[in-house]
This record gives sequence, C-alpha cells and structure tokens, in this order.
Amino acid sequence: MIVRTGITSFYLRKKLPEFLFDDFKRIAYACAIPCGYSVTALFERGVTPNFHTAVLESRTDRVHLLGHSTYPIFAFADPREEYSCELSFRDLAVVAESLERMFPDVTIATVAELSRHITTTDLKMLDRAEMEQVKYWKPATIGQLAFNWWD
Repeated sequence: MIVRTGITSFYLRKKLPEFLFDDFKRIAYACAIPCGYSVTALFERGVTPNFHTAVLESRTDRVHLLGHSTYPIFAFADPREEYSCELSFRDLAVVAESLERMFPDVTIATVAELSRHITTTDLKMLDRAEMEQVKYWKPATIGQLAFNWWD
C-alpha cells in the first residue's frame, strides 16, 4: 500500500522525508542496465512534478521510471507528450523484479494499485494540508494522488 501521510508531497510538518535524487539515479542505473535498458535521461523533481524521472530505453521499448520524491516508491509509465501532465502507468516486470531483488526497501507501485479509485479510508491517512490539495485538484486515482504536478 503506497498511500500514507505525505504521499501528495504536501504536509503540515516542517520537514517531509525525502527520497534524494542521487539515490534515485543510483537505483535507476543499478536495476535498468542488467535488464537490457539504458538510462538515457534523468530529471529531478522540481516544485512540480513531485517525482524524479529516468528515461529507460532498450532496443524495443521506452519507458519512464518514476521515483516519488518523499518516499522510495517507484512506478513505470509510458513516455508522455511534451507539456502533458497525464501519466499512463504500466507494469514492467523484469525491471520491477530487479528493483525488488536489489533494493528490498523500495516499493513498486503496480498499475492495479495506481489506477484504483481513492477511497474514504485512503483520505483518512492524509493530513489537513493534503486534504486541502485533494479538494482543489480532485484526483480520482491513487496514481493521481501520489504522482502529481500540484503546486
């Protein structure tokens, strides 16, 4: 389960945990290369989005590896159109298995989990600052809640 306080990257506490870009880069290279993928680009989170991105490419595939910037949660998404904030999540078993094997402390978010609709139980895990953002941005799915461009 990836929903927890701070998953939106908004929180009333002064300091959220942080999943550092350097750690994300190290993990991206370590898991992609043995699986036949090259890391062709890396993007650190900014004010938006709230996640780091690594572009992984093989001879037959191109995928974005997303790393949440608060928690070590990873997801895969199809490359998006320039200037688009729409994520099309996908599963990539070979890289996910490599990630889980080499870095057992990370969480791999699956398409099933990311496309699940947000429930009242999920919302109870968020703090007041996050709930204000949810009311404004109106995410429908866990993926929209966790991997976002909110500012």
